[in-house]
Parts: sequence; C-alpha cells; structure tokens
Amino acid sequence: MSDIKMNPLLSVKDGDLYIEDVNTVEIAEKFGTPLFVVSENILVKNYLAFQNTFQEFYPEGRIRVMAAVKANPTVAIRRVLTKAGCGCDTFGAGELETAIRGGVPYEDIAVNGSIKSDDIIRKAIDLGIHIVLDNKDELGVCQRIAKELGKEAHVMLRIKPYMADLDEPSDFFPARLIREMTQTVKYGIPTSEVREMLPQFADCPNVKLVGVHTHAGRHSKKPIFWQSLVQSIVDMIKEIHDGVGNNWSPAIVSVGGGFPSDMDKESRVAVTDYETPHMEDFAKVITETFRNGMKAIGLSSDGVILEIEPGRAMYNESGIHLFKVHNMKHETANGMDYQWAETDTSETFLSVGGLNVVPPFDLVACNKADKEYDTPVDVVGITCNYDCLAEQHKMPQLEKGDTLAFLNTGSYIEPYTCNFNALPRPGMVLVTGDTVEWVKTPETQDEVFSRHVVPERLKDI
Repeated sequence: MSDIKMNPLLSVKDGDLYIEDVNTVEIAEKFGTPLFVVSENILVKNYLAFQNTFQEFYPEGRIRVMAAVKANPTVAIRRVLTKAGCGCDTFGAGELETAIRGGVPYEDIAVNGSIKSDDIIRKAIDLGIHIVLDNKDELGVCQRIAKELGKEAHVMLRIKPYMADLDEPSDFFPARLIREMTQTVKYGIPTSEVREMLPQFADCPNVKLVGVHTHAGRHSKKPIFWQSLVQSIVDMIKEIHDGVGNNWSPAIVSVGGGFPSDMDKESRVAVTDYETPHMEDFAKVITETFRNGMKAIGLSSDGVILEIEPGRAMYNESGIHLFKVHNMKHETANGMDYQWAETDTSETFLSVGGLNVVPPFDLVACNKADKEYDTPVDVVGITCNYDCLAEQHKMPQLEKGDTLAFLNTGSYIEPYTCNFNALPRPGMVLVTGDTVEWVKTPETQDEVFSRHVVPERLKDI
C-alpha cells in the first residue's frame, strides 16, 4: 500500500492500520462490520483550516463556515462541529432537525431547499433562522407567515450567476460547460424571475432581504472558476441593489461550496486528476474578487458576512469504512487463476456502481497493511447484485476474517445507504484519540421492517 496517500491521523503500527490512536482491527472486532468510522480530530482540523485561512484573507468582515449537513447528517457529528464554532446549511426539514438537535445557534443556520413546506418556513421564521428563497412564490409565503406570527422573516435570494466568461468543462460531467450546468440545474431562482421579484419586496413589510446565496458545486478546482463565480455574484448584487432600491446592500453573501478535499479522492466526480490548489489559493481569489467587485459597483465589503459551504472538503477524509472478508473463492479450472474475497459490505452501502475496475476508494487490508500488495483479487459485496467493489485489485493474500478498509468515505457515502436485499444499514462510530463511541447504531432487522403494514385481510395467510 506504499502508493496510498493517507491523511496524518491514519497510520500503520505493527502491520495494522490505525485511525488516530485506535487499531482499526480492534474497532471492527468490538463494534462489528460493516461500519463507518469518523475521526473527530480530522473533522475539526478541516473546519478550522477553512475558518482560519479564509478569515486571514478577509479582515473586513466575518467568515462564516456553513458546513453542508447533507455530507454527514449525524447529530453527534454536527455537535462536534457546533462545539468548534461551525455553522451549517440545511436542505429540507430533516437536515434542519439535525442542525437543531446538533445545537447549532439559530443565527448560524440557513434553511435551504427547492420545495419548502409552510411548516418549515414557519419554524424558521419563529426561530429567527434565515431562509434561502429558491423560487419566486416563496417570497409571498414568507410574508404571509411572518405577518401571522408578528415577526420579520430574514431571507436570501438563491441566485444563478451566469459566468459568461468561463469556458471550462465541468468535473462532474466533462462533456458540458460549467456555465451551462449552473443555469440548467434545478436549484436557484431563474434570473428572469429574480428580476420580477425585486419590486415585490416593497410590498412585503414583514420580510427583510439580508443577502444573496449561490451554490455551484464541485465543478472545478481551478481558481479561475471561483473568480468567475464571485464576479458574477457581484454583478447580480448590483442588479438587486438597483431593483430593490432604498440603497439596499447585502449583509450576508454566500458563495456556496464545491471545494475539493486535499487528496481529492471522489467517487462521484469524473475528473480529479489535476493539481488541487492550496486552500490559500481559494481564499485569496474569492475574497479579493468579492472585495474588488463590490468596490467597483460602489458598495463596500466592510462588515459583510461572507459564507462558504464546504462539504466534501471538510468531511471526505474524516471517514473510513470497515468491513470483513467472510469467504474466499479460488478458481483454477479452465486455465483460470481467479480469486474472490466475499465481504459483508456492499455497493448499496457505499453508493457506487456494481463493477469497479478501479476501487472507488483507496483500499487497505487493516491487519496486513504492511504486507506486499501483489495478489489480484475481486473484492465483492454481500448483495445479489454483481457487487464487484474492486476487480482483480492487488492486495495481500487475503483470508477469511481479514479486516479491510475503504479510506476517504466521510462525505456523501453513509447518507446514501439503502436496504437492498432487506439488509440493515451499517452503524457509525466516532473516534477521538483512543476513544471510540457509537454515534449511530446499526439498523436492526426489526427496524428494516418497522414501516411495513399488513392489511387485516392478509393477516390470516
């Protein structure tokens, strides 16, 4: 495994893989597999890197890191970040509940989402949480509910900046340009409808427009993308300023997320094989472009809260996935020499395809981490799918009972787990130093069937 780059809180001691100060083989034995494991210290370290680096380049105002709850919507994980001082962006009622249970101060929560019920809007207004409007009708809903409550709704416009000068392909879908995808994606208010909305604020006395929000996503690591995005945001701020009147200026500007993780090991991004800039590069281009752009349109960045919404970049390297080899198969007939390692995890737990010629994540044999990786083997999952997690991938000679780990599974992996084959979903533990604790218990078979209802007429069968 000498070619596998590991983050500083993963190490090999006496042949075994450790996360922080704990042996992963012992974690697997004590808590069972398959299992998601999160390092608290990596997560906090990643948050502080964003907070401190961006703040260094933005002395005139506050940087507010609004970590994407969706990357790992676990209450205890959210409490770790809350304790560290991190805010959060929430998409929908479930993520808002995660933030509230996670102890996030209301002023550091944003309620996002393309379809918002009256209930979630009412809850946000009542608690003083700002709402990111995603369609033109939500303005009227906020006015109606805020008036009923006798309160003021604080809202932001989720805009779709048009990056006319950017001819870069998307890392998600290389056949398409970023500027096209950011216009055709479902979320955000179409610019033509933003223009329709601006005069309406004068008729909404219970609604205060506090800022603008955008979120392009992980389309590119290149600083030129961020420069074009932020400049386009500023261009729209000017248009909103003119359209709303009353010398309006934003108190909050969110440039969204889409930052790559340091090692950029991404199962959902098609193109990652080019240099990942340093965080300082992102911080410098975003803050300078915003500052200079605001000055050019006659507005000041002084005192403006500048929000960033990292997801992958904060969570990805904080997690690993442990699983075990339960059977070995070896075909030597018909001129073949082919091995399979049957494991207790699955593509449906990892949100990957059924045939992975290259492993979707770096793969380590936890109890043989220092051995020679020279034996081709199919590492396969437990479901009835093809479920080939790694095809003829070179590993140490595996045996029944070996513990394996996929690295860099901390973001957007566990939330996608499902119950294919009626399988219970794995649990999650949190590691800090030499301490390991449950933060989400494994699903039981009874829980898998807890929503099933049998009509009376079928009960006598």
